[in-house]
Amino acid sequence: MIVIARSLLHFERIERPPGPIDARMRAAMKLMARTRAPFENPGVHIIWQARHAAVWSWDRDRLTQLGADDHAWFMPEPALGHDKFMPGTQDIDTGFGLIERRDGYEGQLWQAGELNMSRFWNRQPGPEELARFRRGAHAETDVIADDSDRNNLAFLERARTIFARFRPVHAAALALLLVGAPLLHAAGSHVRLLMEQSAARQELAAFAENSAGDFDALDRYRGRTAQLVAYRETLEQINPLTPAADLAEVAGELGSRVTRLRIEPDSVSALIESQSGLDPATLAQELELRPSLANVSLNRTPNSAAWEAQADPVASRDVEGEE
Repeated sequence: MIVIARSLLHFERIERPPGPIDARMRAAMKLMARTRAPFENPGVHIIWQARHAAVWSWDRDRLTQLGADDHAWFMPEPALGHDKFMPGTQDIDTGFGLIERRDGYEGQLWQAGELNMSRFWNRQPGPEELARFRRGAHAETDVIADDSDRNNLAFLERARTIFARFRPVHAAALALLLVGAPLLHAAGSHVRLLMEQSAARQELAAFAENSAGDFDALDRYRGRTAQLVAYRETLEQINPLTPAADLAEVAGELGSRVTRLRIEPDSVSALIESQSGLDPATLAQELELRPSLANVSLNRTPNSAAWEAQADPVASRDVEGEE
């Protein structure tokens, strides 16, 4: 048996259909897992859970290059079990814990006895990184309605048909309009809120200093404090400018380009194309290294030279603080 280190693995949780786990379901889930894995020649290990399947995948070609026998029995390191969380990192209420691996650290989130999310760091993550992972992991576990999924698929099909009719110059102009308008609006709103917060803070400080002995001043002081709290909560919301820029930057570094970008409140997706071929493992690894992107996943498209990347955006304030 060959144990595969966590740094060489990709984790994904897939919702499985109801019913007994028979040969047909095993074959269907294995095919789905191989299709969703971000590798050209993936190996997969499936752990069956109550409502989902925990899928560990790896690049078989890379293991062969490292000297592993292709016919050997492979076992992902986290699937061995008996893992112990590092002291002081386990949170029983949220199910989070940090595990020290041979080549780094793995964060896990468990709910109702099921592994919902896993992330690997080659160094011990700091409090901000752990906080972003936990927020992103909880958002990932939200249930998506079937009708919403079908509507999204229909929308993607219609969008693909429309884009196929466009000339390159039309597609470029439309992409600039669709991407630039919401990003500029979000950036302007962010700057405006920062300026209003600074003005409110200065007004509050001056008012408290000049009216410390007045009872009415105390009431207004409390009102300004509540306003500052509202501004802070608004500023902590995700700014889509950073993850969108990171997607475009990674695509450029790998000699490819973003031909479609979709931004939603809790997710961002992009279609990345390359004329010279694109290594999905390298793409997934580069995207996961971006601090503004979490829970990165890649899906194949009918175009063999294109990959659809999906990720959860991380709050811009966290990213700026980390830098």
